[in-house]
Amino acid sequence: MTEKVHFSFALSPRMRSFIELRDALDCLDTAYTNQLGSNWLHAACDLRASLLGDHGRKNAVPEIIALFKDMKKYLKKLADDAPKYHDHILQSCAQIDLLIEQLKPGLPEAVQYLTQDALVNAYLNAQNKHDWLGHKMCMQQSINAIWQHAELRTQPLHQALSPLSHAINKLNDMLNNFVGWESCVAEGGTGHISPSRGKDFGLLVIALPADAVAEGVIPDISGNKLAIRLRFQRWGPGEAPSTYNDDIPYDMMLVPIGNC
Repeated sequence: MTEKVHFSFALSPRMRSFIELRDALDCLDTAYTNQLGSNWLHAACDLRASLLGDHGRKNAVPEIIALFKDMKKYLKKLADDAPKYHDHILQSCAQIDLLIEQLKPGLPEAVQYLTQDALVNAYLNAQNKHDWLGHKMCMQQSINAIWQHAELRTQPLHQALSPLSHAINKLNDMLNNFVGWESCVAEGGTGHISPSRGKDFGLLVIALPADAVAEGVIPDISGNKLAIRLRFQRWGPGEAPSTYNDDIPYDMMLVPIGNC
C-alpha cells in the first residue's frame, strides 16, 4: 500500500480551531520527545494562543466540545438509519461523552503553566517588535543552559495536557475514519470538488502519495462550500512556488462535521 500524506483544510471557523490545536499539540510532543528547546517553546506559545484565544484565535476548548457534540449528533442519526449497526454506533456516542469529561481535569494546570512560566513568557516577549529588555539577544544562551534539565521543566505541562491530547487524537481519528475516501486525478495539476448540495461540510482532507510530497508537490485550495478548486504547486528548495502541470492522483474526503 502506498504511503499517503494527509492535508487538512478547514471549511469552518470551528474546524480551524481544531486543526490549530491539534497541530500545536503534535509539534509540542515532537519537540518534547526530541528535546528541542526552541521548537518546544515555539509550539508552547502556539498552544497558548489556542487555549487562551490570543492573537485573534478563539478559545479552542469550547470549539472542540462543540465538535464532539456535532459528531455525537451525526452518529445518532447514522444509528437510526442503520439498525444493523445501531448498538455499535451508540457505544461510540458513549465514548464521546467520556472524552468530553476527560478534557477538563488537566486544563487549569496547563493554562496556569503557559501563562506563568518565565521562559515561555520571555520567548513571547522576544517575538515582539519592540524587545526593550533584549530578550532576543540572550534567549538562545538561556535555552541551551536551561534545557540541560529539560525533562523537569517540561514534564508538568505534558502531564497536564495528556487528557486533552488523548481526546484530540481520538477526535482526529473519528474525523478521518468514518467517511469514505474518493479517488481522483488532478489533470494538469488542477482539480475541482463539488460538495453535495444540501449538506454542509466542515473539513476537507486531501491525501497525496508521500513520494510526491517529498518532491515538493503541495495542494492549494480556493473557492467556497459550493465549489472548491484544487491546484497543485511545487515547492522547490530556495525557489518560489511554481505551478505543477502534470496529472497527479489524489484521494479526498469531505467531512460533514463542524460546519458552524
